[in-house]
Amino acid sequence: MTDKLTPEERLASLYAKCRPVRTPCGDGTMAWQLWGQPTDNTPLILVHGGFGSWTHWVANVERLSKDRLVVTLDIPGLGDSDEIAPPINPMALAQPIIAGLDTVIGEGTRFDVAAFSFGSVISSQVLKQVGERCRTMVFTGGSGFQGMHHLVTGTIIPGPDETEESIKEIHKKNLGILMLWNEDKIDDFAVYTHALNIARARVRSRKMSLSNTTAEALPDIKARLAGIWGLHDATGGGRERILARRDLMRQYQDEVPFHIIEEAGHWVMYEAPEAYEAALLQILDGA
Repeated sequence: MTDKLTPEERLASLYAKCRPVRTPCGDGTMAWQLWGQPTDNTPLILVHGGFGSWTHWVANVERLSKDRLVVTLDIPGLGDSDEIAPPINPMALAQPIIAGLDTVIGEGTRFDVAAFSFGSVISSQVLKQVGERCRTMVFTGGSGFQGMHHLVTGTIIPGPDETEESIKEIHKKNLGILMLWNEDKIDDFAVYTHALNIARARVRSRKMSLSNTTAEALPDIKARLAGIWGLHDATGGGRERILARRDLMRQYQDEVPFHIIEEAGHWVMYEAPEAYEAALLQILDGA
């Protein structure tokens, strides 16, 4: 059925299955999306990456929410969330998330987090504040590990005079450079959601992603640490450098589950959704 839908219709059909919630953010509100229903399993919060929105998790929310409450969100200044007042930094962006937790999942409710890319930077600041309320933190292609991050170049922003078709080709090329390793996975849906996210992004996150914010937060995070990376992650720097992130986490916790998914790049949960979800659930079920 979804094969007959346009990317816009497919995204609208998926979004119709969530329960949207708004919480205060700056002079406006922040967007959250609730999938599934509360169960005996711990609620899972999925945090998207830079220049993104909840749609970074489009391939995963339906399956993951079959037996637990899954919560996605739009980081302030991205997606459908309003902006915060300057200065813009990771802790400032984390504050509306921290403030909204009780409204979204219930006062004092414990939760798990899986955070993608720039979302790891923001989530690390959330977890510094919430302490043991977070049970497990799963870094997914996480940024904020300054010395281990491979700087990706070559992506471009479409100019104002580009045609609709040339804009699509630019986004497709950018996805191949940064996000997806397998060209067959760069489908119309990936291009559509990526272009939509770029058009709505008002927070320039690259400098924060290239910082050491996540690594510096590790000693203060009480949650159980874990990681999932695609082997061909353009920001990962190869297997050895990816494993260096695991070794850094293990300086603070003896047991850190860590999975490398062989046939995937940076946007690992879109490119290899079933393998990613199996690794994620293995980590969460073992917590």
